[in-house]
Amino acid sequence: MFRVIYVKKNEQVNILGTLFHNKTMSETVNMVMSMLRQDREETAHIITANPEMLMIARSEPTLQEVLAHADIITPDGIGIVWASRILNTPIKERVAGYDLLHNLCEQTNYYPFSVFLLGAKEEVNKKAAENLSKLYPNLKIVGRKNGYFKETETDHIVEEVNKASPDLLLVALGVPKQELWIYQNKKRLNAKVAIGVGGSFDVLAGYIKRAPLVWQNLHIEWLYRLLQEPSRWKRQLQLPKFMFCVVKEKITSFRFK
Repeated sequence: MFRVIYVKKNEQVNILGTLFHNKTMSETVNMVMSMLRQDREETAHIITANPEMLMIARSEPTLQEVLAHADIITPDGIGIVWASRILNTPIKERVAGYDLLHNLCEQTNYYPFSVFLLGAKEEVNKKAAENLSKLYPNLKIVGRKNGYFKETETDHIVEEVNKASPDLLLVALGVPKQELWIYQNKKRLNAKVAIGVGGSFDVLAGYIKRAPLVWQNLHIEWLYRLLQEPSRWKRQLQLPKFMFCVVKEKITSFRFK
């Protein structure tokens, strides 16, 4: 079961200007579940951030604004956890978006809630919805829509989501598009919580395999994904750049103490 958890400022960790909630997976699930039980005036925005997102934000002020206004930011990549240790503000554990999704869905055994799937290709979206239904019979999938729509169709998409009135909106449009889309529309969305889930639908649909547990435990899931999708190599270059920025910040803070 879950309980209400309130986050204090001292329970957040600052990584390159982004405040991460220093919570375990279990604690994060409890927080999100309490949001799903509340009547909210505005959709709560949950962001699962990795080093790539933080590096994009350094050159995109709009994404910086989105991160600053998020309700919860979890450390999706192991690089974030490493950075927190370098900066002497250790984060408890990695809270990956894909794992958070499954942990939330498991809670339907105690508190059934509804979900809307937005994003990915049509066949991927459809298969992901089917597989979620099989895995979690108590999960109410009230709607789905692929991610191939024009900006001019946004009003129609929002209307479709609002008509379904989901408790949880899962948005798989890729980083940073999904975060920007949620932020720009959350004041008019009739959903309690929205989470950007990146490529999670591809994994749920079975089009991409999740790294085996041994790879995850060795913290080299990124390498497994790179071997599966060699085209990701440019994105992986962000990690050493990110770590350089973290070390630079560490040295700077040490010099001015």
